[in-house]
Amino acid sequence: MHIDKNDLIEFDNGTMNEQELIEFLSHLDHCDSCLDQMIEQENHSPVTAPSYLAEQIMDKAISSEVQFARAANKVSRKVQFLRYGLQTAAGVAAALLLLFSIPDIDFSELRSNCSSVQSERTVQEHSSQLYDFSRGINQSICDGTSSLVQYISDFSSKIMNGGK
Repeated sequence: MHIDKNDLIEFDNGTMNEQELIEFLSHLDHCDSCLDQMIEQENHSPVTAPSYLAEQIMDKAISSEVQFARAANKVSRKVQFLRYGLQTAAGVAAALLLLFSIPDIDFSELRSNCSSVQSERTVQEHSSQLYDFSRGINQSICDGTSSLVQYISDFSSKIMNGGK
């Protein structure tokens, strides 16, 4: 007795009773020809998901927790985009502020190699003033940006946690 195509189809569909299944598997254990035939059919047959799986996936997809997670993810992306946009805008504003707020400083003086003590003092004073000014601006921007980032982070955390 060798396995025919109907037996293979019944095995694939799971419609064999217990006794037929035991006989089928014991025959495959002893007959290499039938085992090769079954392997060949399995390799050529399309693998399909169980019928209940599609229904479970669709039920899970429309569940409230999945919908909430999708909405939270969408809001989180918008908050991140807003945060990066604000950081970029703050950087551009700081650069423009530095560019236009110190027009009276002549930067060419900083590069000149003057041998006089008076000229070196002027360069050092301008350099010191520029350093202090830029350091103060930098600190202000950092403080403002970090407080803004903290606020946005707290806000997005509240959104993600449902207002808690």
